[in-house]
Amino acid sequence: MIPDAIFKKLQHSFAGFQPYLNGQAIEPGYKPDFVLKKNDEYIILESENSSSRKTYVGGMIKAAHFLTNEKKGKLVFIIVPKKNTKSETIAKHLQKYLVWLSDKTNLKDVYVIDANTYLTDRALLALDCDDFYAKSFKV
Repeated sequence: MIPDAIFKKLQHSFAGFQPYLNGQAIEPGYKPDFVLKKNDEYIILESENSSSRKTYVGGMIKAAHFLTNEKKGKLVFIIVPKKNTKSETIAKHLQKYLVWLSDKTNLKDVYVIDANTYLTDRALLALDCDDFYAKSFKV
């Protein structure tokens, strides 16, 4: 698990994007763990230790609600896998909800990746590198 305080201080990266928020409210009632921004594009990161699928659906709905009008972006869940909660199964579970949301939001891409894959020996995967895409599960 990546403790919340550490996760918010990590140097998350995607080419051309700058750190924007790390735990502050991006809109009333929505405080993502970390946000990168470039103009009206956002990459929202959520670090989750929960095994409740409702947590992931809720996080995706909040991101979808935020990413409307001129705002567009991606959501990345960095999760701690458990016996009943694996990255691949969470990604599959979220598919029908993302399809349902597709005409209501500019959230088009959602990824799920294991925390121990995203952060190894204090080295982070860049969110736009080939390894990230190969090791994460796209919803």
